Amino acid sequence: MMTPPQSRLSADLERLLSESHGEALTLGEIEQRLKGRGFALLTMLLAVPFVIPNLPGLSTPFGLAIFLMGVRILAGRTPWLPQFVLKRSLSPAVAEKILRVLLKLANWMERLVRPRMHFISHWPGMRNLIGFGIAAGGLFLLLPLPLPLSNTFPAISILLLAAGMMERDGLCVLLGYAIGLLGLAYLGAWVFLGREGFEWFYR
Repeated sequence: MMTPPQSRLSADLERLLSESHGEALTLGEIEQRLKGRGFALLTMLLAVPFVIPNLPGLSTPFGLAIFLMGVRILAGRTPWLPQFVLKRSLSPAVAEKILRVLLKLANWMERLVRPRMHFISHWPGMRNLIGFGIAAGGLFLLLPLPLPLSNTFPAISILLLAAGMMERDGLCVLLGYAIGLLGLAYLGAWVFLGREGFEWFYR
């Protein structure tokens, strides 16, 4: 018997949006409803709030969850999330915002992300290296940095790394690392500017 083809990610997300309209959701419930998509998608889901303005209170638990998942990928183990993260409830408005952004990402992935530059599946340790990048990005998201765009660079880097890992797209992985390095350079620029730079910006 032939295995039925897996439905498109965008279709699953649209169905989840319609079924959960007006209801609070936990991360565990979202993970269950999108079963079969893997931990890479869950990593993307956790990174999405960092690129959406006006979603307070999610940075610490989501940043910690991304960090833990990245560390386990780095160590070659199955990613795992603690129960306090999976039981984190999202209000209907927040859940809808996150899922709609994730739906846009899914539509982008289905058009542009594809298997290429096959070093991801052929180079030993490449998956561990991706885990390192995700863990490093999660650590930056955990830091309470009072800087504009301080979360944007690592969040985009994590999204690209996770998408590249999920679709075996080497170009996407390289872009993820490039954005991560750009974020480091951005942070370094603020350190170089020092107190005068902060005072100038906030004036």
